Amino acid sequence: MQTLNVTAAIIERGSEILISQRLKGAHRGLKWEFPGGKIEPGESPEECLRREIKEELDLDIRVGDRLMIVEHQYKELRVILHLPVQLSGRRGKDKGLP
Repeated sequence: MQTLNVTAAIIERGSEILISQRLKGAHRGLKWEFPGGKIEPGESPEECLRREIKEELDLDIRVGDRLMIVEHQYKELRVILHLPVQLSGRRGKDKGLP
């Protein structure tokens, strides 16, 4: 059975949490997810999360010292999710983000 190591960030601003919906035709289409992605070979969970958040949101983040690990078993796949206990960051310079 395949095992995927992934990262995700729970990003809050005030009382709002950033979450996105997968495209209808995508794997697990129309499901909701936090920003993040698959850990590449040779990459730490912290490096992956910084890379994914930069690619997806143009945010530069700092990941806290600890990660919480959550495992989930699907029928065909085991997922190990690395979630930061704390992170901070700033917006990209070229984006018109509020």
